[in-house]
Amino acid sequence: MKTQIFLLEYPFVLKASPFAERLEQFIQIEIDKYTCLPEKVKYMYRKSNFGKLTANVFPNAEFEELIPMGRWMLVGFAFDDFYGSKSLDELGRMCEKVIDILQGKLPDPDAEEFFHQFSMVKNELLPMATSFWMERFIKHHKIWFEGMKIDTFYSRENRTDYPSLKEYIRIREKIVGGEIICDLMEIAAGFIMPEEVFNHPMIKRLRQLITLMMAWFNDIHSVAWELQRKEAMNLVLVIQNEKNCSQKEAYDAAVKIHDNDLAEFIHITKSLPDFGKYNKGVKKYVHNVELFLKGQESWYFGGTERYTSAGKITS
Repeated sequence: MKTQIFLLEYPFVLKASPFAERLEQFIQIEIDKYTCLPEKVKYMYRKSNFGKLTANVFPNAEFEELIPMGRWMLVGFAFDDFYGSKSLDELGRMCEKVIDILQGKLPDPDAEEFFHQFSMVKNELLPMATSFWMERFIKHHKIWFEGMKIDTFYSRENRTDYPSLKEYIRIREKIVGGEIICDLMEIAAGFIMPEEVFNHPMIKRLRQLITLMMAWFNDIHSVAWELQRKEAMNLVLVIQNEKNCSQKEAYDAAVKIHDNDLAEFIHITKSLPDFGKYNKGVKKYVHNVELFLKGQESWYFGGTERYTSAGKITS
């Protein structure tokens, strides 16, 4: 199946961050603070290179900007891995706690590390953003958590139920947390979108396509990982289940979906409307999106052991 996966390639420039090693060292220290996680999970996170991932998908960001982004990347993966397998009731309560913290509530001193990290992310991002940005950053967490709860419903212990492809596309857009990543791209680009830019239909569609490409890229690369975890939320597996086809045929169909979204993304970026005084900022944002996608590609293709046998969580 590797030949199928390697068909995914973005026609953009790869740019390395000068802070990749420094941020990785920072994240390695943060991993040790998650005392609620088993050592085998922390070992996997150390092999995942979340710091290098963050720096190289946001290569224009300064180190001070990368700190909350790296925190969020680590806590995002950790929170999903840890609570995604819990009951819907427990997951729902934990998601509500995070939203409360993002809205300003202090975590309990003895709360698990996830909640302290979300609090630090929020506090570190506040000086870099506007109130409008922070409001939608929190709103996008609510959407992400909604997707996580739907995922938990479909992927239950000893049973995996697959949604239809049409339903899955709608669900997956929420699960990936892509709108949160799109928010962080504004920080990296040095362009916090004002309301009139953010709400423009072409910008909305652009951000949706970014989110979907992130989801499809992950799905195509993590089939074995999600089969091991009995996860239903994977494009290849959903297609294989719905069409009753071979896994190779499902891979081919998933790659085609991804590439169609990429083609539309490129078309939109070449035909953006006039945003007046915001034209320069929008162009910077698009450029940083392209850098993100290429940096993500590099991470999956040799930059992490998360989805290899060396990086898998075993019971």
